[in-house]
Amino acid sequence: MVAPSFTHPAVRRLEAMPLRFRLVAILLVLLTVSLVALSSATAYLTKRDLLGRIDAELASVAAPVANQALDDLDNVRVGLPTGYAFVLMQPDGTHVHEANPTGESLHPEVPRIPLGDSRIRNATPFTVTSTDGDMKWRFIAGRVGNDGTFAVGVPLRSMNKTVARLLLTSGVISALVLALCALIGSYAVTRAFRPLRQIEDTAAAIAKGDLTQRIPVRQADDEVTSLSQSLNSMLGRIEESFAVREASEARMRQFVADASHELRTPLATVQGYAELHRQGALATTEQADAAMERIEGESKRMTGLVEDLLVLARLDDEPVDMRGEVDLTVLAADAVADARARAPERTIRLIGRDGPLVPTVVHGSDSRLRQVLTNVLANALAHTPEGSPVEVRLGQVEDGDGGAAVVEVIDHGPGIPESERRRVFERFVRFDPSRSRGTGGGSGLGLSIVSAIVAAHRGRVGIGETPGGGATFIVRIPTGISQPAPMGR
Repeated sequence: MVAPSFTHPAVRRLEAMPLRFRLVAILLVLLTVSLVALSSATAYLTKRDLLGRIDAELASVAAPVANQALDDLDNVRVGLPTGYAFVLMQPDGTHVHEANPTGESLHPEVPRIPLGDSRIRNATPFTVTSTDGDMKWRFIAGRVGNDGTFAVGVPLRSMNKTVARLLLTSGVISALVLALCALIGSYAVTRAFRPLRQIEDTAAAIAKGDLTQRIPVRQADDEVTSLSQSLNSMLGRIEESFAVREASEARMRQFVADASHELRTPLATVQGYAELHRQGALATTEQADAAMERIEGESKRMTGLVEDLLVLARLDDEPVDMRGEVDLTVLAADAVADARARAPERTIRLIGRDGPLVPTVVHGSDSRLRQVLTNVLANALAHTPEGSPVEVRLGQVEDGDGGAAVVEVIDHGPGIPESERRRVFERFVRFDPSRSRGTGGGSGLGLSIVSAIVAAHRGRVGIGETPGGGATFIVRIPTGISQPAPMGR
């Protein structure tokens, strides 16, 4: 079991504050420490400088005293400046005479200083307190031959007042500086955090479902600008992904609805004839045979629809085997022969794109590419008038994208409006309302299957206009590609 970690209450309170307040607080703490350290260092250096000056003055005052004889020292106070204290001592340090500065009521507590004292040998200044107060004095000691010692000193009241005034002034200035820095720091941090606030607002709007929101990008070369640009790029991709998903879901719902609609008619027909049979309404053999024929026909139509749906599902889920070599010339010839057999009254020709037919080999699936040609040719026959010719033109082209095999199925019917050409390859699309599945029309999946198979072969399929009227379906499949295109779900 992990023991709970202890966090100081002050740290918890700091962590609970907004980030901008924490930054300002940390800034003020660091600034306070810096100002206190600076003020303390200034006061210390000032005090040391003033004390050095006092020591120098004491040394200059003590020098003439040390040159006098002990007999003359009784009147030494007469020769000293009025602001100095004077203590005369016997060789053993016993005080003989003491004199205070003029107007000074406090007396220094000067210790006994015998002749052998280190403060005399080294001429080291020293500090003492008052006998009846807290005021400090600065003294320097000396000797008068072998007859005795003396000490000369001054009160440190003036120096202490100077240092105190310096500290007070530094404190006031530091407080003003802290207040000003707090205002400037708060403004600067708030302004610096404004882009982050905009990012937060944008994220909140996106969380509510508005994927069109974007973060305003500043004209600045900093980390926030780079973050905003990266987030906007990510949001764009997310919006695009959601749009693709929504479009896919919409297509799937439409697909299910269309498939249900397509299956409803044959199922209703089968159910109706079954109900008639159950009720005994099919009294004669001819009526029963006709009903069975209708049931068989509708079953075949449902089977064809389900097979088309399975083909599309497999194309969505499984890549096409591209390892085989397929001669499109052979496939086109077979498709034309089959079409002539189904519609012997129609004129269907196979011609070369740039002269005689030559082998046109691509990598792909023989059965799938055969289905492409069959579906496109069947579509041309179904949507053109009786007696109008259909040509299948085959060849190869070379362009910036590399070599490709091109199959063109050319009809001379009513054609397809340019605004509707994109929708031709959508599932369950019919432009002739009179042609339903129950009246000889297709399922609306044939060209969708064509588009999916061609895309799996990294190719393209499109529609052009036939000179003189009609539609030209153009299938382009790259040559020399043996890897399938990635399939999307």
